[in-house]
Amino acid sequence: MTFKNIIIAQFIWAFFSCNSDQTTRVPKVEAPSVPAVLSNQQKALAQSLDSLVSRRNRQGIFNGVVLVAEYGLPIYCKAYGYSNFRTKELLTEHSVFQLASVSKMFTASAILLLQQQGYLSVNDSIKSIIPDFPYDGLIIRHLLTHRSGLPRYMVVSDEHWPRDSMLTNEDMHEVMVNHPPKKYFSPDFRFNYQNVNYAYLALIVERVSGMSFDNYVRDNIFEPLGMFDSRVYSGKKQPDITGAVIGHIYRRPRVVLPTENYINGVTGDKGVYSSVYDLLKFDQALYTDTFLTEDSKRLMFHPWTQWRRGKKDSYGFGFRISTFEKDQLIYHHGWWNGFKTSFMRYTNSKRTVLVLTNRDRKLSITKEIQQLLFPD
Repeated sequence: MTFKNIIIAQFIWAFFSCNSDQTTRVPKVEAPSVPAVLSNQQKALAQSLDSLVSRRNRQGIFNGVVLVAEYGLPIYCKAYGYSNFRTKELLTEHSVFQLASVSKMFTASAILLLQQQGYLSVNDSIKSIIPDFPYDGLIIRHLLTHRSGLPRYMVVSDEHWPRDSMLTNEDMHEVMVNHPPKKYFSPDFRFNYQNVNYAYLALIVERVSGMSFDNYVRDNIFEPLGMFDSRVYSGKKQPDITGAVIGHIYRRPRVVLPTENYINGVTGDKGVYSSVYDLLKFDQALYTDTFLTEDSKRLMFHPWTQWRRGKKDSYGFGFRISTFEKDQLIYHHGWWNGFKTSFMRYTNSKRTVLVLTNRDRKLSITKEIQQLLFPD
């Protein structure tokens, strides 16, 4: 990375630095037109990436958008395939995808922002915010780190909620109160990844802030960071987002509309729609202290589960913490209703890899990109 490139990247992201008042609505601004000057090494890497991704597209393995950046400067970004296989409309670099579980990093950020604003602590008991919560001994941190032992809400809702009615976070809570299944284990006993943890975190954001989860995230994350293509899907209608694409089941490929699944009304565990360029803005904001403070990021990126045997990835707040030896890798993957997504931050080399697809085949391409970035 040349000094000139670093200055360009810093100028771009300084332009989108957060407003110090996180609750203030920020007007839309346009990114300055700054030419990207790539080094010869970066140009060679971009050619290798293009060869890989275009080959996987021709083989029918990949349909989506890939962005690779260094120090916030995109060195490769390209779209391959269709946004809708029925209409044959093509994807673009600005296409907007359902992020699936990559949404969890925004839910964790919302909780940390509320802590920074003095409205809660991650050590607060859940019952202090949701008095009729049906389980004892749990604090917010247990939800953030998937160490709560809570059972799957989808199993309970499938049995006790009509499939033709969109389920909200409040509805999910009501079902859990009325039909509480047995917990898997005691609080903080071990790690068990469950979507219910982040669905409850979104409900906590609503109870504490007095706002809907989608509005809180819009006002305190998306708009301050200039993420104007990003929204949280409420489950009541198709997202009103220019460029939103349709998810597809791989084998047919069959179109999957968000209104077809009643679970799409629950947010926090999923539900964010975004583009690769918006995600890069979020990634770069995490290198500053104007969005999340240093203390907040220390909590977010701490490996809260220490495995006794063998090397195994841990979990922070909304991110997985990798054991990758060649760099410090912080990441998350997502899979839901025809979408698969990857958000990967190599924080030592300041590299970012973003992969979004609307056809839910296995995302083996992320490992192949990693091999190009860190060859043996």
